[in-house]
Amino acid sequence: MLVESILRSLNGLRFVPQRRRPGVTTGERRSPRRGRSLEFADYRDYTPGDDPRRVDWNVYARLERPYIKLYEDEEDLTVHVLLDSSPSMQWREENEQASPKWNCAAQLAMAMCYIALTSGDRLVIETSTKARFGPKRGATAISSFIEFIEREALPAEVADGRVPANRVTQVTHLNSWWKRYALDAKPGLCVIISDFLDPEGYVEGLNALGAGRLDVNILHTLSTAELDPEFSGDLRLRDIETAAAQDISLDDALITQYRRRLNQFTTELADFCRRRGGKYHLINTSESAEKIILRDLRKEGWII
Repeated sequence: MLVESILRSLNGLRFVPQRRRPGVTTGERRSPRRGRSLEFADYRDYTPGDDPRRVDWNVYARLERPYIKLYEDEEDLTVHVLLDSSPSMQWREENEQASPKWNCAAQLAMAMCYIALTSGDRLVIETSTKARFGPKRGATAISSFIEFIEREALPAEVADGRVPANRVTQVTHLNSWWKRYALDAKPGLCVIISDFLDPEGYVEGLNALGAGRLDVNILHTLSTAELDPEFSGDLRLRDIETAAAQDISLDDALITQYRRRLNQFTTELADFCRRRGGKYHLINTSESAEKIILRDLRKEGWII
């Protein structure tokens, strides 16, 4: 997990939502609704029943027509962090004690949640095994959030290509998970952390989240071995989620075809996300979460 010094470097950062969404309670974000803050927004015609104290009498003196002053309302932003905890996210080399891919994804999730809580936003985080934390708001929730991450977002023991029996029934497909989540999600900003490796795809799920008035941003997490495989020769590959085996002869031509299809896969996902107003960032999970957040995501306007 992220050390305290890295968490301190995230203080003062806040998310940049693509558009204003109505919040749940009073907060620090401008709302699409009009309210009673001190920041002027617009005028509208006076109608019987309006509070006379809101009439701009200076405008009335010039135009001889009463206008009501409207002010910005300030509400909280709901930040939804959806962390894919399926076995493919926890893949590791045989000589590795832990999964660098999962470690990076869990650290990114912790950082996103920490930024939301310390900036006054309302946070909900859910994993693909349906473990959920929130909604919570404020820095006072950080300790209980860290306990949740340590308890629920730790990697499953995945060894020799076999999935532990107690995990098989918990993992759901991305489309099913996101369609269910969208049913009762409050409008706001949604950050998805996933490798998007699912035989059923992702289109229906992302469409459901967008239809639920969520602005979807994607952190696409792939390991170095997935981005630039160095395997060769006759191999037996085993699907870490289904345990299905496939014998292949891996040569330069097949590697070239793999890279072409991977580029098509990431490009299509990025285009799909951006056409709907979201942000997309492809991550090599060998990079540090601190560098990804403080360098890449700030440069791309995810946070300020």
